[in-house]
Amino acid sequence: MPFEFKLPDVGEGTTEGEIVRWLVQEGDQVALDQPLVEVQTDKAVVELPAPRAGVILARFGREGDVVPVGATLVVIGEATLASTPDAGPTPPEPVPTVPASPASAPPSPAEGGVKAAPYTRRLAKEAGIALEAVTGTGPQGRITPEDVRRYQAQAQAAASDPEREPVVLSGVRRRIAERLAASIREIPQVTVVEEVDATELVALRQRLKPVAEAAGVRLTYLAWVGKMLAVVLPRYPDFNARWEKDGLYRYRRIHLGVAVDTPDGLVVPVVRDVQEKSIFAIAREIADKAERARRRALSQEEMSGSTITITAGGTLGGLFATPLINVPEVAIFGLYQIRRKPWIHQGEIVPREVGHISLTFDHRVADGMMAARCLTEVAELIADPTRLLAELR
Repeated sequence: MPFEFKLPDVGEGTTEGEIVRWLVQEGDQVALDQPLVEVQTDKAVVELPAPRAGVILARFGREGDVVPVGATLVVIGEATLASTPDAGPTPPEPVPTVPASPASAPPSPAEGGVKAAPYTRRLAKEAGIALEAVTGTGPQGRITPEDVRRYQAQAQAAASDPEREPVVLSGVRRRIAERLAASIREIPQVTVVEEVDATELVALRQRLKPVAEAAGVRLTYLAWVGKMLAVVLPRYPDFNARWEKDGLYRYRRIHLGVAVDTPDGLVVPVVRDVQEKSIFAIAREIADKAERARRRALSQEEMSGSTITITAGGTLGGLFATPLINVPEVAIFGLYQIRRKPWIHQGEIVPREVGHISLTFDHRVADGMMAARCLTEVAELIADPTRLLAELR
């Protein structure tokens, strides 16, 4: 029987996806797990594989269309037999219950080297826009419908008022905006901040840098504090939790989301099971995933399932920040720039390496006293990082 392959929820409560590029046509034979289509979610461009082998009977949606989760993308029938000299190809099995496909014809060859789907080309033609003048922001420089709309809005604004330029959020940036709006709209968020003496951590990291470099590791403070969180959180399990569809769940394992700045905005790859990994292993994985995040080379699985997120503003200005919680988590930890400043140490005012840390949490789940105690324990480990030896298993 024909099988309808629908757009799945590919993680983190995805509700829709944009069809970036079709990889098959109607009538194509496909193998199990053969990529069918590229879809952009709120975090990444992912390839959706065929759940079964067969022939593509129908294909729904144009490149550039945004479709909801659960919408039928393709209908797959039984595989046809190869044609022989005595018999023509076996016709596809009819699909009486499925409406005719509204899918577009196969993309025409790029005109003048411009990459754009038929839908995008039609949108530009109707608006009287030459695609050669539009900058593409899609994969491999492909021009998306949002690129055409942005160009049109900018042209109209320039004609009416050259002193202003419209901003059209698109792609990943638009989805980041939607998630952040949901975070502040749905979660009562509170932030606690602690000033810490990081002198011993700075010195220990400096001593271990040659060892790390010999192992091919860039040893960052983010990796150190990520491990400290893994040590402290079992005593504060309410912060290692997620809101699922049917309620709130604590997690025994710690999957650390790491906020990474990319040309598209902040994305959050996940370092899983940090409680079982060494600081070197955590640093190596953070560096690898951050680099691939900037190249849009992470899979959806690598960007889903975090139980708490850490963000660092160490190279930026400002004393500290109040980051927004990464939905559907209940807490986000902040690590900020370490500066040399006067500090009272052992009864004397001396120069020390001082920084700030923060914990933003969902007030429905925990209160300020619990957050303050959790943050204090992390601060104590930063002040005396050798205490990690007593905590590691």
